[in-house]
Amino acid sequence: MKYADVILPLAVPLTYTFGIPVELQESIKVGCRVEVQFGPRKVYSGIVKRMHNDKPEVYEVKPIRTILDKEPIVTELQLQFWQWIASYYACTEGEVMNTSLPTNLKLVSETYVVINDGVELNTEDLSDDEFMLLEALLIKQGQKDST
Repeated sequence: MKYADVILPLAVPLTYTFGIPVELQESIKVGCRVEVQFGPRKVYSGIVKRMHNDKPEVYEVKPIRTILDKEPIVTELQLQFWQWIASYYACTEGEVMNTSLPTNLKLVSETYVVINDGVELNTEDLSDDEFMLLEALLIKQGQKDST
């Protein structure tokens, strides 16, 4: 199996290695954005920094979900520059990537909270924070219904 080291838009000190599925091996390139799952539920777009055949021994490799670009959006020279910036300013390549790319090229998981209409709530059992969240959701739902 082939692997790719991916820069994630996070303040993590290392790149993480993901498996390259067979169907993506022909089209993946260094500098392309890829969609990866990091952690149990988070999905990010990262930049392929390096491709290789070295399987990590420390953790279970997850596969790359998809390639977001047909051609690289970052050159190898830019990746080297990001590495220099990270070392010079004592930050991570992910932080450099996050500030270097335009917002529309970033993909980050978001959590949406909605009211489950099938559940009846006893508001007396809610904490103050839970009650305020419920009120905010009801107000937002009322705004959607009126538009």
